[in-house]
Amino acid sequence: MQEKTLEVLEFGKILEKLKTYARSELVKKEISKIKPKNNIKEIKDELDKTKAMEEVIVENGNIDIFGLFDLKEIIEYVRKKGILEPFELLKVLDLLRVSNYLKEYGENIENPYIKDLFDRISVNDFIKDEIERSIISEDEIADNASANLRSIRKKIGKKEAEIKNKLSFYISSPKFDESLQDKVVSIRDGRYVLPVKTNKKSVLNGIIHDRSQSGNTLFIEPNAIVELNNDLSNLQIEESDEIRRILDRLSRFVEGFDQEILENQKLIQRIDFLQAKVKYFLAHEYTMPKLTDKKIINLKSARHPLLKGNVVPIDVKIGDGYKTLIITGPNTGGKTVSLKTVGLVSLMAQAGFYIPCDEDSVVNVFDDIFLDIGDTQSIEMSLSTFSASLTNIVKITENVSENSLVLLDEVGSGTDPTEGAALAISILEFLKNKNVMTFATTHYSELKYYALEKEGVMNASVEFDVESLSPTYKLIIGTPGKSNAFEISKRLGLDKKILANAKSILSDDNKNFNTILEQLDQNKKEMEIKNQEIEDYKKKIKKARNDLLALSENIKKQEKEIIEKAEDKANKILEEANKASQDMLKIAKKSKNGNTSDIDRSLNDIRNKYKDSKIDRQEEVFKEKISKNAPQNLKVGDVVLIEGLNEKAQVIENPDEKGNIKVQMGILKMDSNIKNVTKIKSNNKTKENTNRIYKAKKAMHISPTLDLRGQRYDEALRNFDKYLDDAMLSGLDQAKIIHGKGTGALRNGINDYLKNNKMIDSYRPGNEKEGGYGVTIVKFK
Repeated sequence: MQEKTLEVLEFGKILEKLKTYARSELVKKEISKIKPKNNIKEIKDELDKTKAMEEVIVENGNIDIFGLFDLKEIIEYVRKKGILEPFELLKVLDLLRVSNYLKEYGENIENPYIKDLFDRISVNDFIKDEIERSIISEDEIADNASANLRSIRKKIGKKEAEIKNKLSFYISSPKFDESLQDKVVSIRDGRYVLPVKTNKKSVLNGIIHDRSQSGNTLFIEPNAIVELNNDLSNLQIEESDEIRRILDRLSRFVEGFDQEILENQKLIQRIDFLQAKVKYFLAHEYTMPKLTDKKIINLKSARHPLLKGNVVPIDVKIGDGYKTLIITGPNTGGKTVSLKTVGLVSLMAQAGFYIPCDEDSVVNVFDDIFLDIGDTQSIEMSLSTFSASLTNIVKITENVSENSLVLLDEVGSGTDPTEGAALAISILEFLKNKNVMTFATTHYSELKYYALEKEGVMNASVEFDVESLSPTYKLIIGTPGKSNAFEISKRLGLDKKILANAKSILSDDNKNFNTILEQLDQNKKEMEIKNQEIEDYKKKIKKARNDLLALSENIKKQEKEIIEKAEDKANKILEEANKASQDMLKIAKKSKNGNTSDIDRSLNDIRNKYKDSKIDRQEEVFKEKISKNAPQNLKVGDVVLIEGLNEKAQVIENPDEKGNIKVQMGILKMDSNIKNVTKIKSNNKTKENTNRIYKAKKAMHISPTLDLRGQRYDEALRNFDKYLDDAMLSGLDQAKIIHGKGTGALRNGINDYLKNNKMIDSYRPGNEKEGGYGVTIVKFK
């Protein structure tokens, strides 16, 4: 694709917008290099993968990609046995952390391509834990990085205390009050010294290490602590050597995991890139285009993606019987914007992007897009507008192919109107004969006639509201644009005689043509009114039908309730009569004159008649049937259709050896078997709601891990408090709080906070793999 085309259509601004949704600088650099492709198979494949990522994000929430750096130079360095600095190891640690997070995120993904991206990510908890244990910050190594380092630092601490104790004698002794500039201990070149007045240097025997800028103060190391300072220096050298040994050890671990680190970087870049596209497209409600190479463009409600404010969408259709579209209409009416919209939408689609159109919009894949829009080169080349335009057109005619798209703005303008119109028609005829899809804008009436008479060419116009004297920016295909010059002049108050004279000068052909256009415009408006009336009638009919269905259902329900009440009342009367009869016969049976056998017979007859007369409520008998498409396997969470009941249910227990499963329909739980169910795709309302909320930009995703190391106590507790609120609102079940071991103050503060929080179900220290006492695992209610 030509650079000029990308520049004029401002494709780079689309990339800049996309970059704001990428998390890593690596991906932002990658986005800057994107160019549209012309291989339809490759473009479709990229769009399908973007769609797959969209479904994953809508289903599972945003992917929290953090700390992704370019580690190529670091890996090259360790391969040469180089020793990494702490800040470089922390970059590796960030990659290992995000790799662990992505591995967990990918566990529930079903799409094969996206799942493969996550499955191919490698994790290494050993290296991650070793770096976490050893490196506190970019300039601090933890005491626990090695036993030897911890021992050396203890010795350093003792030696420093011994030195300070010695120096405190000088500071506290009245003997040196007049000699010391300040009663403080300073350090110069790693040596502990005292600030002594220049004129009192003989009072304190020692080595002078420095002088103040004013010259009034000397920094002297007393002879009494020279050996102690030497011992401290030796210990500091040992400490430095041990730190280099630790860093070398960690660097060799990284070297052993080098291939996996570089592969992880590529995979995470790909994930970040796909997510950036999805978030950008969803935020702007772009849709996935349908691609074709059949020379068809059908854009539904297309919007120029760089225009601000309330952008009027346009419908653009070309390729069905015509491949040349000539757009006419007033200046500032939207003709050029229409051209640029078609061009930029085509570039976006061929870059594998969603487009700012309604669903089912069709975009043709071109081998190149040629354009002549504006006169950006005319000043540099010292050419007139016409010459600059013609220079562009010459290049187009020399390089265009039948698979190209050509966009011409005000073709043939800038010269004599008669000659310009003739030249424009000839250029369009040349492109049409080469079977090139062409969009052109013009003011020339001759081109309107050309489109009306020539097969394969179609008129279009940008609508103009004469009442408000302003364009509506709507594109109307099939109707040429009217000049409206006379009507506008009339409304602006031009003398009637001048208008009348102008109309008399106009040729009969032009008069007739304008009359036809006015009639077409009137017919169009009448048709729109009738179409609106039809739509209104359709809505009324649909509402009446729904009302009748609702009324019918209500009548059936009332009828059923009346019958059930009558049945209940009849049964109650029968029951009371039966009971009364039996009571009377029992009394009769107890009398001395009663015939017992006759009474028993009568009692039995009454019972039988009661059973025969009683109305039994007819309930539907549900019976499971054998499924024609019984699944081979099921797992918890799958949605099935229970044959015979024709009801959806969710599997809540995995199948046993005999295929028996437990499912839940609403609040009802029941047993079934794999043979009696059919697996179906879940019509997950939560997913639909998530999609809607996501598009409204209200969705949020909270990382399950919070790292507080290196933060001050108050700052860490504030961040911890905010994180808990966000985590509970986002629906996390569990969170991992990394606070480090240190003095234990931060861990105790966190535990005290958790004790009194009613929203916390439980909390515990991490196990050995999770980070031990440097980590607290929190479970939410």
